[in-house]
Amino acid sequence: MEPRAVLRGVRAPEADLLGDPSVCVAVLDGPVDLSHPCFDGADLTRLDTLVTEPAGGGRMSLHGTHVTSLIFGRPGSPVTGIAPRCRGLVLPVFTDAGEGRVHQLDLARAIERAVQEGAHIINISGGDPSQGARPDAMLERALRLCADQGVLVVSAVGNDGCDCEQVPAAVPTVLAVGAAGPDGEPLELSNWGSAYAANGVLAPGEGIEGAVPGGGRTALTGSSFATPLVSGVAALLVGAQGRAGRRADPQAAGRAVLQGADTAPCTPAEAPECRRRLVGHLDAARAYELISRGDPTTRQAGAGTTADGARRTTLSPEARVAAAGAPSSLGTVPSDSHEGASTMDTQSSPAVTPQAAPIAQPAPIAQDAPHEAVAPAGARAGSGTGATDGVAAASPAPVPPPEPAPLTGATALGLAPAAAVAPAAPAPAAAPCACQGGARAGGGVRPSCASTNDRPLVYAIGRVGVDFQTEARRDSFRQLMDPVEGTMPDGTPTESPANPYDARQLHAYLTANPWASDKVTWTLNLESTPIYALEAELPVGMDFTSPGPLDLTLAKTDVQRIVSDPAKLADLVMAIAAPPVSTVYRSFRDAYLGQHLVAATDDDYISRISVPGRLTDRTVRLFSGQIVPVVEVKSRGVFIWYEKQLVDAVLAAVTKEAEQQQMAIDETYVRRTIDAFLDKVYYQFRNLGQTSADRAMNSAGTNAFSVAKTISQAMLLGQSIPSNPSQRASALGGLNPENLMNPSLYCIDTITVAKSPYCRMGSDCQDVTVSFFDPENDRRARVNLLFTIDVSDEFPVSLAPAHQFLGS
Repeated sequence: MEPRAVLRGVRAPEADLLGDPSVCVAVLDGPVDLSHPCFDGADLTRLDTLVTEPAGGGRMSLHGTHVTSLIFGRPGSPVTGIAPRCRGLVLPVFTDAGEGRVHQLDLARAIERAVQEGAHIINISGGDPSQGARPDAMLERALRLCADQGVLVVSAVGNDGCDCEQVPAAVPTVLAVGAAGPDGEPLELSNWGSAYAANGVLAPGEGIEGAVPGGGRTALTGSSFATPLVSGVAALLVGAQGRAGRRADPQAAGRAVLQGADTAPCTPAEAPECRRRLVGHLDAARAYELISRGDPTTRQAGAGTTADGARRTTLSPEARVAAAGAPSSLGTVPSDSHEGASTMDTQSSPAVTPQAAPIAQPAPIAQDAPHEAVAPAGARAGSGTGATDGVAAASPAPVPPPEPAPLTGATALGLAPAAAVAPAAPAPAAAPCACQGGARAGGGVRPSCASTNDRPLVYAIGRVGVDFQTEARRDSFRQLMDPVEGTMPDGTPTESPANPYDARQLHAYLTANPWASDKVTWTLNLESTPIYALEAELPVGMDFTSPGPLDLTLAKTDVQRIVSDPAKLADLVMAIAAPPVSTVYRSFRDAYLGQHLVAATDDDYISRISVPGRLTDRTVRLFSGQIVPVVEVKSRGVFIWYEKQLVDAVLAAVTKEAEQQQMAIDETYVRRTIDAFLDKVYYQFRNLGQTSADRAMNSAGTNAFSVAKTISQAMLLGQSIPSNPSQRASALGGLNPENLMNPSLYCIDTITVAKSPYCRMGSDCQDVTVSFFDPENDRRARVNLLFTIDVSDEFPVSLAPAHQFLGS
């Protein structure tokens, strides 16, 4: 089946059904062969991800190339996609060598990157079977970001042929897609479930013709290949919004797809054969009609007609929700409850898999097939042989399909060849690419720029970890480190090999041998999961902050007098024995020691570290096999969280304030409240630190940790809020004069981030609002602290002191 067959019946000018260059669609899939003739002239950009390999002959390269061609294949080429004039972002997440699996954490990275790069629609032809259809914390956060930003995520339901759900398709804000046959009936392999009854739609998914790496094309089956058809239709709907003078609203396009779906009567609704139909079958003509009339929000239940006059029954969203017994949340923000999110673990982290039927390896492309040029029009691709499991073999040569008839007025787009489609207008010239030294002439595929200044910013919070990548690297440290000396119970001296994983031993070795600091792979961890590999910026800044043994401004006689002093001479020897090291690496080694060998009650205890930097285009494979991106850490703004010192500073500030108000406080209670405050901040802030909102949130949290006065004022905000003593006594369980003498300490409740309406030109300003409440009396007013953070630089900066105001 040709991809554009789904547009049959759409009444619109021909040019409108080729897509709008202002609409951006991101494809998160396997590597894509961007040299395929169908992409010649397409406005496609491959972005850096953890998958750095080019497209090859593997299954995931076939999967990614095929899926991408169904959206962006150019008219007159071997494959004509649904929206060939739209702008495309290619973010490879599946690898040929990775058995078609990607951790949810890494999928979340790619989603956040797509949002940052301006995607309106994100196509994910994959999923992870999940108990309870709940994504892990990072993926849930990324999907919530899409909902907040109005980005539509379209994802496959899976091909297990069961009443089972997978993420991200089962998340209410995602548009889920199942596979149907030519007759519109769901394929046996297509999954269904209660979540999909409210946010899922069927689309053609059997024998879909698409591109093959190397220049040919093939027919593949599965929900993977139904998904880009829906994404392409959604892109056309967003383009129609712009032509009507409305702002782009991809979520409204998703609602139009659901509300325009063809829902044939089926009873009883609870029967498996009825539930397999999801909301209904994709009706691009009806969706286009709805979006042309305005933002579809509700529609009355009843009978309707298709564009060609056929009778069909439709249900309103409310009726569908009632029948499904599940809420439909497409276009809404899910509840902000993540306190119970499970801890991520590298070894057991859920993984997403592409959703295609078992793929037979395509037949090799004939050697004389002209890969560089499109074959003459009019020749039909050969049917091929060896089709198995619903997958047809690739055609032996890249021969273009019949070209669709031009659309004029009420002409419906069909499959039958007629007059040739008018050539597409040339893609607009791309903006100059910083890594190429100039503008690219004409359209075509754009490589991802690698300019340092254009790389994404990172400001993340976590714990420092170490990794050696290989056994050889680990053993080299073991041999170079001093052996550990000890004694037996009888006093006999012993000597054992060094342990590179021992924080104290590694710290001592790196202190004496700072040039080895960059031979360790430093990682930033969320709980036990590494999220980045950390490298110091180049050229590195050396740490000369320790008092030097000599003052070079002194006269020669003064120097001689200093050297003659045994204490001064000892300082000189120690300085030479421990040469200076990069300030970044020194922070890493000290934080690693403070995290592991210092008790939480010690002044030198370090709970975590804040890291500013930029993502590079490189990745690192850790000893466990996990691949993480490399962040170049900037020396400005690295902040170590000495938690015990902070708690003491806040306690002293609270105590001083209470004494001024002649109030007695319980030091143990106050310390426990402060600890709870800090834990709340950390778990609320847990993120990848890539988006503007996350960087602003992490910066606000770091500022709170670095300024004890800010926290103490926040905890004592209750003193500025009038309250009725009898009400507070009632909340405390009765009138107790001793209780009434204690100040009511406010606790942190929520943290929200929004784009600031006030900002300097050329900056990226975010308003971080931290809300506090009285845990002893919920009838008292909440108090908010507002931080305005500029995150346009590597080191976020506060634009003004925190503002305090009452809030609900």
